[in-house]
Amino acid sequence: MKKYKIDVNIVDDHTMLSEGLSQAINKSENAHVSHTFKTLESCRQTLKTRRPDVLLLDISMPDGDGITFCQQVVAEYPQVRILAMTCHDEYSLIQRMLNSGAHGYILKSSPVKELLNAISLVYQGENYISEEVDSIIQQGAAQQVPLTDTELDILRLICAGHTNPEIAEQLYLSPETVNWHRKRLLAKFQVKNTAGLVSLAIQEKLL
Repeated sequence: MKKYKIDVNIVDDHTMLSEGLSQAINKSENAHVSHTFKTLESCRQTLKTRRPDVLLLDISMPDGDGITFCQQVVAEYPQVRILAMTCHDEYSLIQRMLNSGAHGYILKSSPVKELLNAISLVYQGENYISEEVDSIIQQGAAQQVPLTDTELDILRLICAGHTNPEIAEQLYLSPETVNWHRKRLLAKFQVKNTAGLVSLAIQEKLL
């Protein structure tokens, strides 16, 4: 009787990388790549009728971000195990991806042997974080984003839903000063908008 191989899908818009990884994975004894996707939408449509055991997911995709997509897949198809496979080594992105429900995180620079091991462990129900990523997490945790008292006050009021004029009135600041602090907070947390700022502030337990 033929041994069952782990069904793997790859979501990455770099064709050469996907093809190379597919060949390497298909040569292994335990896993096989059945589908590769260049967009999140093409993967989303396939998941409606067919779901893999392990989904290798990049964060930066042409039609969206893997973090939001990860949240959606975890919510709709909890049986699918997600292994983030990306070149992003920023602490904030790693934390956001793991907090979104990813079962593992590995960098594209990792050896194929390590990737195969990660796929196997994630499939078996374990979580996998490469040594390099774990080191980044440890360093990031020790170097939390420093906030001034004013920035912390403004962040709390932003998370409470207050506008710049309302924050300015409560803290006896000008709206321009509040707006300047808001922009600095977005830059410090490496997010694009207020929604991302609020989400990350909650995840980092800053409130």
